[in-house]
Amino acid sequence: MHRSKHVLIAGALALAGSLFLATGSAFAAGPSWEVSPVIWNLKNPRGITFDGSGAMYVAEAGLPGADFAGLTTTGAVDKYKLAEDTWSRSWSKGFNSAYTHAHGAPETIGPSGMSARGSQVLMIMGLNHHEVPAPQIGHLYQLNPANGAATDRSDVGDQQWEWTNAHKNLAPNDFPDSNPYGVLVARGDKNSSVVIVVDAGANTVSWVGADGTNHLIAYIPNPTPVAGLPSADATPTCAAQGPDGALYVGTLDLLRNFTDPNQGWSKVYRISLDGNAGVFEAAKVWSTGLTTITSCAFDRSGNFWATEMFNSNAAGPPGDVVRIRHNDPKHPQHIGGGQIPFPAGIAQGRDGAIYVTVNGAFSTTANGMVLRLSRED
Repeated sequence: MHRSKHVLIAGALALAGSLFLATGSAFAAGPSWEVSPVIWNLKNPRGITFDGSGAMYVAEAGLPGADFAGLTTTGAVDKYKLAEDTWSRSWSKGFNSAYTHAHGAPETIGPSGMSARGSQVLMIMGLNHHEVPAPQIGHLYQLNPANGAATDRSDVGDQQWEWTNAHKNLAPNDFPDSNPYGVLVARGDKNSSVVIVVDAGANTVSWVGADGTNHLIAYIPNPTPVAGLPSADATPTCAAQGPDGALYVGTLDLLRNFTDPNQGWSKVYRISLDGNAGVFEAAKVWSTGLTTITSCAFDRSGNFWATEMFNSNAAGPPGDVVRIRHNDPKHPQHIGGGQIPFPAGIAQGRDGAIYVTVNGAFSTTANGMVLRLSRED
């Protein structure tokens, strides 16, 4: 597997340690916020979403095997329903999971981003068949809310790999490459749905047609050179639709965030869905100063939320959650208070609370959780 564009790399072990959340307890995240674990025993949980009925869906990337690299069947998507203040699993649909120990820490890539609109529930698988020639890898799936039955919607990873192969000049040391990571069921015209995919390896944002064909919307550029810092890869990981109808795309920018002790190199780009800009001009920087964004969402008040998987924390393990008011993108508000380790997915539930998947990286045991983040006042 390519090292350059993977969402997880071994250098993050410098931040990892062996710190975990205590299960079954609530604790303060910051002024006026409380965090409570609601689901436990997940295998590197990543994406999270809620359908129109309020049911929760969580993607588990899976656990690594003992060999140098390979596949397991430990990936999954789980559906949960809330009854009497308890989330109970309705079903779990298994998927393949690719792993490697090539760079030190075990990297696991399988079910990644999730999104739902009404009864339409989608999940994106990472990587592509050129790197991992196995079923399901790099594909977009639609899941039946009743039983988890999966319908293959598109071979996103292979199409994006081919695009980067035809555009090697954009990243000569990295392309061809593809690692689909984010998916969004966005609002289209006349209450229609538009399926958006974000490729962390290809640095692309595309929409998926009914026949599975990918149509490029934007290419997220790599950061410009900075003296004293290594060249870097933007690595877009997520897309969320704002109250203005535009897409907001977050980037990981892993290498610079790990090299610079001050971090803050990740960006959020705004992409107008009704604009006529070309794919290389469509994305405009909206907010800066964030650290290793792995997922993003808008709440019903129009606030942008993002998880910062490897944000350094003096008060606890790496990881934080950021809220940005739509009319004030220059002032992100950090919520976590050192109590949200390695967050990977974020979504707002029907109850108005924010739900975050944690321990979404480097786990060799099922120690992942879903946390509920709510206001105390």
